[in-house]
Amino acid sequence: MTVRLSISSKLLLLILPLICLPIAITGYFSIHAAVDRVNRLVRHEQEAKVGVAADKLNDIFTKLRIDLETITRLPVIEDHYIARSFRLRAETEFNGETITRLFSDFLQRTPAYRRIRYLDETGRELIVANAAGESGGTEAPGPQAYFSAARRLPPEAVYVSDVENRGERGRPVMYWSKAVFSAMHDFTGVVVIDLDFDSILQIIKKIHVGERGYAFLVDQSGRIVAHPRFAPYALTTENDADPSLNALVDQMTSGKTGWERYFFKGEEKIAVFAPIAPMGWSIAVTTPTSEFRKEARAIQTRVLQVVALTLVFAILGVSLLSYFMLRPVRNLVAATRKIATGDLNQEIPVSSSDELGELTRSFNRMVKNLSRIQNELVRSEKLISLGRLSAGMAHEIRNPLNAMKGAVVLIQRKRADDSLVQEYTQLVSEEIDRLNLFVTDFLYFARQAKPKPVPADLNQLILSVEQLFTEQAQRQAIRFNNRLSEGLPEVLLDIHQIEQVLVNLLINAMDALPEGGDITFSTFLVKSDDGSPDRVRVEVRDNGVGIPETHLQAIFDPFFSTKDSGTGLGLPLSLGIIESHGGSLAIRPREQVGTVATLELPVHGATFFKELFSETENHSGG
Repeated sequence: MTVRLSISSKLLLLILPLICLPIAITGYFSIHAAVDRVNRLVRHEQEAKVGVAADKLNDIFTKLRIDLETITRLPVIEDHYIARSFRLRAETEFNGETITRLFSDFLQRTPAYRRIRYLDETGRELIVANAAGESGGTEAPGPQAYFSAARRLPPEAVYVSDVENRGERGRPVMYWSKAVFSAMHDFTGVVVIDLDFDSILQIIKKIHVGERGYAFLVDQSGRIVAHPRFAPYALTTENDADPSLNALVDQMTSGKTGWERYFFKGEEKIAVFAPIAPMGWSIAVTTPTSEFRKEARAIQTRVLQVVALTLVFAILGVSLLSYFMLRPVRNLVAATRKIATGDLNQEIPVSSSDELGELTRSFNRMVKNLSRIQNELVRSEKLISLGRLSAGMAHEIRNPLNAMKGAVVLIQRKRADDSLVQEYTQLVSEEIDRLNLFVTDFLYFARQAKPKPVPADLNQLILSVEQLFTEQAQRQAIRFNNRLSEGLPEVLLDIHQIEQVLVNLLINAMDALPEGGDITFSTFLVKSDDGSPDRVRVEVRDNGVGIPETHLQAIFDPFFSTKDSGTGLGLPLSLGIIESHGGSLAIRPREQVGTVATLELPVHGATFFKELFSETENHSGG
């Protein structure tokens, strides 16, 4: 059994693999590239955040050390010591107030400082300056610990205490102290700066990477001094049995910068660390590796969703594309089947300007030409048959008419005094003349003479025809309007035959204006784009009653007329004349009111007439 595939199915089978295979390959490599990129981005984010935090902490501790060094070298402190030594009360109080203002300036410039104190050589607090919101008073259990430690250090050294929760409301604090020596190298006291360690903790707590990433701070001894979940020194490496954490701490206390994979409470993590040089500390930003995999899985899911959606849309797109692309073809097939049954009233709407649209337009033109040719063939057969019939009938009718005309004339002469006879014989004579005229037209229609073409000016021929009907037009209130193109080339035509056509068209236009109106003659040259000869077009427009749609198909049929006195041979005769000149004649309603008659004649008609006459001689000779 042979399987018949439609064009749509063939397109799907051809295009889908071309679309789906690259998408699948691209999706596969995109997943791996995305996972690697996520790992790098998270690592870069960790490095960026640990770098920024390390810079901030370095700035704080470096500035604190510089401020402490600057304060201990202030001349006013030595002046205060000299004034105290010589018991100069006024100068001592003045210098004390100056030192207090200087301490207050340092506190205002650095929000991380809570208090600055100056202790004399015995450890007694002489000057205390508190930051805004801090109350005065001696820290419990007393300043002796960091006083004694600073006293024992070399002159350039600074003592830094551990983090203690001795501040108000239990806030953690660090004590930075440095001994003060006079110009004579005499020990004069100790300067102490209370660092609000909560500001350090806030820097650590604000660092987040992913959903569960955080930062922590390790001192030079490997103790975790700052952690977002634990108090200072509450978490030690001894609390965790995994040796990877100890290895991480060892790397951090070495003063290096790098990253390390470790386990904490059974969970694998990656930490990026950087040193805090002024303190010998190190800060690390850690992220669970599950965050990496979670983000990678999310990207993988999104990539797979995009690939799946792309495949679905590709199938829908190809299906719709094939459907809409082949719809004109299906319409052509359906129209062709109807044409095969003899129905030529087919016109397919043109919905595109591509090759299929051009094919559809060509098909519509072909169907119109077939319909026109079919109508012309039918009309030609009718005319041929009618011409043969009319030639015989005209002779048979004309002989009795001549006899009847002679008899009527004889009666009129014999009974010239009888008015009743004269009246009725005159009526009979007029009807005989009308019948004779009809037979003459009939014979002319049946035996159209060959055109005798001569070069002629169509504009001048139109003007001469108008001149024949000028008086009649004035009586009927009809106005002639001319839009005749200047420089119109001469046309080879039979002047008498074309004049007869123009007369017929003009009479029809005037008959359509019983109440008067306008008749417009227009001429212009029509340039041909397909290589055929140029043509001269003549249009006769009126604003009369027009032609009903039901009569348009029959206006060129012999004996069809809507006028009581018409023979119905004017338009068929005119059509035969124009076609014998190689031209065309069309009658159509105007858009709003009236009718327009259009005739076209080839400019270079010599070749046409030569071929016509030679063809006629060949037929007659055969």
